[in-house]
Amino acid sequence: MGFLDFISKFSKKEKNEHLSYEDEKNYDYSSGSEDFLHDKSEADKFEKEIYSREGVNFDDALERREYVQNCLVQMEEGNRQLEELREEYKGVTEYLQDMEIIGALSDSEKEGLSLVAARIHENEKERQDFLTRSGKLTDKEYERIEMIQGSEEKIIKKMEGAEDFQKKIRKDLVRLDNEKQAYELRSIEIEKSIATSKNLMIFTAIAFAIIVIALYAVNYFLSLNVVLGYMLAILVAAVVITYCYVKHGNFIKERKQAKNAKARLIQLQNTVKVRYVNNINLLDFMYLKYGVNSSKELKNLIARYHEERVSRHKFEEAERKLGEDQKELLAMLRYYKVRYPEVWLHRSIALINHNEEVEVRHELIVQRQNLRKRMDYNREIVVDGARKEIEDLAKTYPIYAGEILDQVARFRGVSI
Repeated sequence: MGFLDFISKFSKKEKNEHLSYEDEKNYDYSSGSEDFLHDKSEADKFEKEIYSREGVNFDDALERREYVQNCLVQMEEGNRQLEELREEYKGVTEYLQDMEIIGALSDSEKEGLSLVAARIHENEKERQDFLTRSGKLTDKEYERIEMIQGSEEKIIKKMEGAEDFQKKIRKDLVRLDNEKQAYELRSIEIEKSIATSKNLMIFTAIAFAIIVIALYAVNYFLSLNVVLGYMLAILVAAVVITYCYVKHGNFIKERKQAKNAKARLIQLQNTVKVRYVNNINLLDFMYLKYGVNSSKELKNLIARYHEERVSRHKFEEAERKLGEDQKELLAMLRYYKVRYPEVWLHRSIALINHNEEVEVRHELIVQRQNLRKRMDYNREIVVDGARKEIEDLAKTYPIYAGEILDQVARFRGVSI
């Protein structure tokens, strides 16, 4: 609906974002990352069904407002996720742009870079020979950990938090699903009880009528005094019908309470599903980025890195030439306007070996694909999904369209 277009501003911005590398389209995101894509069956199960109207009575003002509020909160969360992902996406893109800058240099400029890079590579090779021993980190493992120096604790804390949060969310989803099934079973029992109490009242009324007729016949044909029988029949019928009526009313009230509770559970499930999928995607990206399968493995890598770093520093003291060559390479890269020249100190081989260059490009593209997937999910499923859900509600219930618009405007801080 047109009157809700202002909540779709992020979708227009995302549609104008194009990949600056056509090669990214040709890479298989899942290649080499099977170990990281855990719990995908559960994620896929919830990914497309985060907005469910099951059990929601939209003619009830409170339930209607709660449902719309839930959609708006999820939209806000999706937009927040998008802002964070764009920053990460920008950084990866700038690394790729640095590779394009280097690739666009003239042959003589590339040759100059290659000469310096080759000297650095040779010195590093000698250092690696010195450091060869059991339990040594691979170059990629060392580079990954070296690039996060100063933020190891923050990264581990974030990864552990995401892992703990994942376990809690899964438990919450199981618990919510069990509660939902319990309410469904209880609703069936209540319906049966309502039918039973209704039938009992009907049976009592019929029995009372039969007894009255019988007493009348006795009085008429046998001339017996049946006043006591009338009184007793009326008393018993009144007690039974009153009891059944009270129970029937209680069952009706309990049915409504069960229905409302189930509706709230479903809305809570919608929120938890979004968090579950986003948290799994976050873990997948972190595991992919740092080349691990758990925070425990990352801790082990960091501990091994610090041991190896001590040994490497000893050897680097005797290899001052390596430092001089690195400074020269940095100066050259800065001269060529490379944004992150420090990265190439650890990837000098990529400046002289095309295969290594392709591998580095592949790694960055896979990271960016993962980020784009998360951005697409939050934009298309969470944000756009909430917007479309609200628009569809306004179309489906036009009599409440003005109220829905007013709630959206107040949530976004818009004065209408």
